[in-house]
Amino acid sequence: MGSKCPPLTTTLLSSVLADASPSAASPPDALVDALASLEPRAGITTVDASTTEALSAYYSSYILALLLANDISEARHLAHRIDSTLLAGDAAVQAATSVLAAVSSKDYVTFHDTMQTAPWGDVATVIASRLLQSHRTQTIQLLSTAYTSLPPSLAARYLGTTDEPRTVAMLVDDNPSLGWSFDADNGVLRINKSRGAGRTGRLAKDGEIGRLAGLGGFLSDS
Repeated sequence: MGSKCPPLTTTLLSSVLADASPSAASPPDALVDALASLEPRAGITTVDASTTEALSAYYSSYILALLLANDISEARHLAHRIDSTLLAGDAAVQAATSVLAAVSSKDYVTFHDTMQTAPWGDVATVIASRLLQSHRTQTIQLLSTAYTSLPPSLAARYLGTTDEPRTVAMLVDDNPSLGWSFDADNGVLRINKSRGAGRTGRLAKDGEIGRLAGLGGFLSDS
Protein backbone atom coordinates (compact mmCIF):
# COMPACT_ATOMS: atom_id res chain seq x y z
CA MET A 1 0.00 0.00 0.00
CA GLY A 2 1.49 3.36 -1.05
CA SER A 3 2.36 6.04 1.44
CA LYS A 4 0.04 8.99 1.80
CA CYS A 5 1.21 12.22 0.14
CA PRO A 6 1.97 14.74 2.90
CA PRO A 7 0.11 18.07 2.81
CA LEU A 8 1.57 21.25 1.42
CA THR A 9 3.39 23.65 3.74
CA THR A 10 4.88 27.09 3.19
CA THR A 11 8.29 25.71 4.16
CA LEU A 12 8.10 23.05 1.46
CA LEU A 13 6.82 25.53 -1.10
CA SER A 14 9.56 28.05 -0.39
CA SER A 15 12.24 25.37 -0.60
CA VAL A 16 10.98 23.91 -3.88
CA LEU A 17 10.69 27.32 -5.54
CA ALA A 18 14.14 28.40 -4.34
CA ASP A 19 15.64 25.28 -5.92
CA ALA A 20 13.68 25.72 -9.16
CA SER A 21 14.34 29.45 -9.54
CA PRO A 22 17.53 30.52 -7.79
CA SER A 23 17.59 33.85 -9.65
CA ALA A 24 15.33 36.18 -11.62
CA ALA A 25 17.02 34.90 -14.77
CA SER A 26 15.84 31.34 -14.19
CA PRO A 27 13.44 30.06 -16.88
CA PRO A 28 9.77 30.40 -15.89
CA ASP A 29 9.16 26.85 -17.11
CA ALA A 30 11.24 25.58 -14.19
CA LEU A 31 8.93 27.41 -11.79
CA VAL A 32 5.86 25.97 -13.48
CA ASP A 33 7.23 22.43 -13.39
CA ALA A 34 8.10 22.74 -9.71
CA LEU A 35 4.67 24.07 -8.82
CA ALA A 36 2.93 21.44 -10.93
CA SER A 37 4.76 18.73 -9.00
CA LEU A 38 3.19 20.04 -5.79
CA GLU A 39 -0.40 20.12 -7.01
CA PRO A 40 -1.23 16.59 -5.72
CA ARG A 41 -0.24 17.79 -2.24
CA ALA A 42 -2.29 20.95 -2.59
CA GLY A 43 -5.24 18.94 -3.83
CA ILE A 44 -5.41 16.74 -0.72
CA THR A 45 -4.89 19.62 1.70
CA THR A 46 -8.12 20.57 3.43
CA VAL A 47 -8.80 24.31 3.52
CA ASP A 48 -8.86 25.48 7.13
CA ALA A 49 -7.19 28.05 9.34
CA SER A 50 -3.99 26.01 9.55
CA THR A 51 -3.56 25.48 5.79
CA THR A 52 -4.92 28.65 4.17
CA GLU A 53 -1.57 30.45 4.17
CA ALA A 54 0.20 27.63 2.34
CA LEU A 55 -2.61 27.07 -0.14
CA SER A 56 -2.91 30.80 -0.80
CA ALA A 57 0.82 31.05 -1.49
CA TYR A 58 0.71 27.96 -3.69
CA TYR A 59 -2.21 28.83 -5.95
CA SER A 60 -1.42 32.53 -6.30
CA SER A 61 2.20 31.67 -7.13
CA TYR A 62 1.17 28.98 -9.61
CA ILE A 63 -1.20 31.25 -11.54
CA LEU A 64 1.41 34.02 -11.72
CA ALA A 65 4.10 31.55 -12.82
CA LEU A 66 1.88 30.27 -15.62
CA LEU A 67 1.30 33.84 -16.78
CA LEU A 68 5.03 34.46 -16.63
CA ALA A 69 5.47 31.41 -18.88
CA ASN A 70 2.78 32.72 -21.28
CA ASP A 71 0.50 29.75 -20.54
CA ILE A 72 -2.82 31.53 -20.10
CA SER A 73 -4.81 28.45 -21.06
CA GLU A 74 -3.38 26.35 -18.25
CA ALA A 75 -3.76 29.26 -15.82
CA ARG A 76 -7.47 29.29 -16.61
CA HIS A 77 -7.71 25.53 -16.06
CA LEU A 78 -5.86 25.88 -12.76
CA ALA A 79 -8.26 28.59 -11.58
CA HIS A 80 -11.11 26.12 -12.06
CA ARG A 81 -9.31 23.52 -9.95
CA ILE A 82 -8.95 25.77 -6.89
CA ASP A 83 -11.16 24.91 -3.93
CA SER A 84 -14.22 27.18 -4.00
CA THR A 85 -13.78 28.12 -0.33
CA LEU A 86 -10.25 29.35 -0.95
CA LEU A 87 -11.22 31.07 -4.18
CA ALA A 88 -14.04 32.94 -2.47
CA GLY A 89 -12.23 33.88 0.72
CA ASP A 90 -8.53 34.45 0.06
CA ALA A 91 -7.36 37.88 -1.10
CA ALA A 92 -4.15 36.71 -2.80
CA VAL A 93 -5.87 33.97 -4.78
CA GLN A 94 -8.59 36.41 -5.80
CA ALA A 95 -5.91 38.88 -6.89
CA ALA A 96 -4.18 36.21 -8.97
CA THR A 97 -7.41 35.36 -10.77
CA SER A 98 -8.02 39.08 -11.33
CA VAL A 99 -4.58 39.37 -12.92
CA LEU A 100 -5.41 36.36 -15.09
CA ALA A 101 -8.63 38.03 -16.23
CA ALA A 102 -6.79 41.30 -16.89
CA VAL A 103 -4.15 39.58 -19.00
CA SER A 104 -6.85 37.72 -20.93
CA SER A 105 -8.79 40.91 -21.68
CA LYS A 106 -5.69 43.12 -21.99
CA ASP A 107 -7.02 45.39 -19.26
CA TYR A 108 -3.72 47.06 -18.42
CA VAL A 109 -5.22 49.32 -15.73
CA THR A 110 -6.52 46.41 -13.65
CA PHE A 111 -3.32 44.47 -14.32
CA HIS A 112 -1.07 47.16 -12.89
CA ASP A 113 -3.38 48.10 -10.03
CA THR A 114 -3.73 44.50 -8.90
CA MET A 115 -0.10 43.53 -9.37
CA GLN A 116 1.09 46.45 -7.27
CA THR A 117 -1.51 46.42 -4.47
CA ALA A 118 -2.34 42.74 -3.91
CA PRO A 119 -1.34 41.09 -0.60
CA TRP A 120 0.81 38.49 -2.33
CA GLY A 121 2.73 37.23 0.65
CA ASP A 122 6.44 36.40 0.77
CA VAL A 123 6.39 33.49 -1.69
CA ALA A 124 4.17 34.93 -4.43
CA THR A 125 5.75 38.40 -4.23
CA VAL A 126 8.91 37.12 -5.91
CA ILE A 127 6.98 35.74 -8.88
CA ALA A 128 4.71 38.80 -9.03
CA SER A 129 7.78 41.03 -9.31
CA ARG A 130 9.11 38.94 -12.19
CA LEU A 131 5.77 39.04 -14.00
CA LEU A 132 5.46 42.81 -13.62
CA GLN A 133 9.00 43.35 -14.89
CA SER A 134 8.39 40.98 -17.81
CA HIS A 135 5.29 42.93 -18.79
CA ARG A 136 7.12 46.25 -18.57
CA THR A 137 9.96 44.92 -20.71
CA GLN A 138 7.50 43.78 -23.37
CA THR A 139 5.65 47.09 -23.22
CA ILE A 140 8.84 49.10 -23.65
CA GLN A 141 9.74 46.99 -26.68
CA LEU A 142 6.27 47.62 -28.11
CA LEU A 143 6.46 51.35 -27.53
CA SER A 144 9.87 51.38 -29.22
CA THR A 145 8.46 49.58 -32.25
CA ALA A 146 5.21 51.52 -32.59
CA TYR A 147 6.22 55.13 -31.90
CA THR A 148 8.97 57.64 -32.33
CA SER A 149 7.65 59.99 -29.64
CA LEU A 150 5.17 60.05 -26.78
CA PRO A 151 4.54 62.08 -23.61
CA PRO A 152 5.94 60.66 -20.36
CA SER A 153 2.45 60.71 -18.83
CA LEU A 154 1.19 58.22 -21.41
CA ALA A 155 4.28 56.04 -21.12
CA ALA A 156 3.71 56.01 -17.36
CA ARG A 157 0.18 54.73 -17.84
CA TYR A 158 1.37 51.94 -20.14
CA LEU A 159 4.07 50.94 -17.65
CA GLY A 160 1.91 51.24 -14.55
CA THR A 161 3.92 53.95 -12.83
CA THR A 162 2.90 57.26 -11.27
CA ASP A 163 6.37 58.82 -11.29
CA GLU A 164 7.07 60.45 -14.65
CA PRO A 165 10.81 61.00 -13.99
CA ARG A 166 11.09 57.29 -13.18
CA THR A 167 9.22 56.48 -16.38
CA VAL A 168 11.67 58.56 -18.39
CA ALA A 169 14.55 56.76 -16.69
CA MET A 170 13.02 53.37 -17.50
CA LEU A 171 13.07 54.19 -21.20
CA VAL A 172 16.18 56.34 -21.47
CA ASP A 173 18.58 55.09 -18.80
CA ASP A 174 17.51 51.48 -18.28
CA ASN A 175 17.28 50.69 -22.01
CA PRO A 176 19.97 52.77 -23.73
CA SER A 177 20.18 50.43 -26.72
CA LEU A 178 16.65 51.37 -27.78
CA GLY A 179 17.64 54.96 -28.47
CA TRP A 180 15.12 56.86 -26.34
CA SER A 181 15.87 60.40 -25.14
CA PHE A 182 13.86 63.05 -23.32
CA ASP A 183 13.12 66.31 -25.14
CA ALA A 184 12.77 68.60 -22.14
CA ASP A 185 11.84 71.64 -24.26
CA ASN A 186 8.75 69.91 -25.62
CA GLY A 187 8.16 67.53 -22.74
CA VAL A 188 8.17 64.35 -24.83
CA LEU A 189 10.15 61.17 -25.12
CA ARG A 190 11.72 60.64 -28.54
CA ILE A 191 13.43 57.65 -30.07
CA ASN A 192 16.41 57.83 -32.41
CA LYS A 193 14.90 56.79 -35.76
CA SER A 194 18.33 55.91 -37.16
CA ARG A 195 18.31 52.86 -34.88
CA GLY A 196 15.24 51.58 -36.67
CA ALA A 197 13.09 51.13 -33.58
CA GLY A 198 10.29 53.55 -34.47
CA ARG A 199 7.89 53.25 -37.36
CA THR A 200 5.09 55.76 -37.27
CA GLY A 201 7.01 58.99 -36.83
CA ARG A 202 4.21 60.67 -34.87
CA LEU A 203 3.15 61.42 -31.34
CA ALA A 204 1.09 58.78 -29.55
CA LYS A 205 -2.41 59.93 -28.61
CA ASP A 206 -4.27 58.96 -25.46
CA GLY A 207 -7.12 57.44 -27.48
CA GLU A 208 -4.79 54.93 -29.05
CA ILE A 209 -4.15 53.11 -25.80
CA GLY A 210 -6.48 50.25 -26.73
CA ARG A 211 -4.63 49.66 -30.00
CA LEU A 212 -1.29 49.54 -28.23
CA ALA A 213 -2.58 47.05 -25.69
CA GLY A 214 -3.99 44.92 -28.49
CA LEU A 215 -0.64 44.89 -30.29
CA GLY A 216 0.86 42.93 -27.45
CA GLY A 217 1.57 45.06 -24.40
CA PHE A 218 0.25 42.10 -22.46
CA LEU A 219 1.10 38.45 -22.72
CA SER A 220 -0.50 36.97 -25.82
CA ASP A 221 -3.69 35.01 -25.29
CA SER A 222 -3.31 31.30 -25.87
